[in-house]
Amino acid sequence: MNNRSEILFLYDVKWANPNGDPLDENKPRIDEETERCIVTDVRLKRTIRDEWLSWGETIWVSGEAVSPDKRREELKIEKKEDALKCLDVRLFGAVIPISKQADTSYTGPVQFRPGTSLHAVKVVFQQGTAAFTSQDQAQQRSFREEYLIPYALIAFYGVANETAAKITNATEEDLQKLLKAIWDGTKNLITRSKMEHNPRLLMRVVYKENVKYHIGELDSYLEIQSSVDEKSIRDISEIQLKIDKLLEKLDQSKDLIKRVELKQSDRLTVLKNNAPVKINEVLERMNIEVVNLP
Repeated sequence: MNNRSEILFLYDVKWANPNGDPLDENKPRIDEETERCIVTDVRLKRTIRDEWLSWGETIWVSGEAVSPDKRREELKIEKKEDALKCLDVRLFGAVIPISKQADTSYTGPVQFRPGTSLHAVKVVFQQGTAAFTSQDQAQQRSFREEYLIPYALIAFYGVANETAAKITNATEEDLQKLLKAIWDGTKNLITRSKMEHNPRLLMRVVYKENVKYHIGELDSYLEIQSSVDEKSIRDISEIQLKIDKLLEKLDQSKDLIKRVELKQSDRLTVLKNNAPVKINEVLERMNIEVVNLP
């Protein structure tokens, strides 16, 4: 990986809990000031890792309840450098506890900020009858309780640092696996609490080699437009994504940009000057190369 790049990923959830807080009754994480939903970078990385595991990739953080020593034994990791066989270590970094070795950590070249919804959301509390009784002699089944968000369009922003990649040996092929796993892994989150997670937009801005620059906080240049109150949004068809400010920043930096890699759901409507546009066509008119992600 020789080029710095920025990653912008949007997905939406319907009647789901995108990232429950186990220390707060597994409620969805909400910014109390803005009432926007929060999803940790750890949750996104879990999605990516689970997708990689389904492909048979070697992963350090498997998600299983296992001690670091046991995991090192499973993967035959005897020294720090051995951990670089793991795709997640090369991209996300890791601490590899090894006795009598002082330096056992890698800083990952790919870092994400916590994701936030682009609008205020509503949290709904639901109760239902559980499948079983709480005790053997009980006559009535117990109750289950859950917190759901009817709808949220969530944005993640990340940076791929070419300098750190040289230390972890992360390659361009590794990064392409990351992009594929973000999209496909989100779609494949088919659990009861994560049903209806749909990827909507994936953009990677790749800078020219030796460019030590990136625009930063790409998600902050997005706005949504809707004819209904933010908390009443229930479907992507009720939202239009305004990208005027993002396009303006890309245009200002286009001499430093090598290409933009792009994937977009056909259900996401994107606006420029309040008119629907295709992002790839707008970028190409700005003389920015566009590569459609598979």
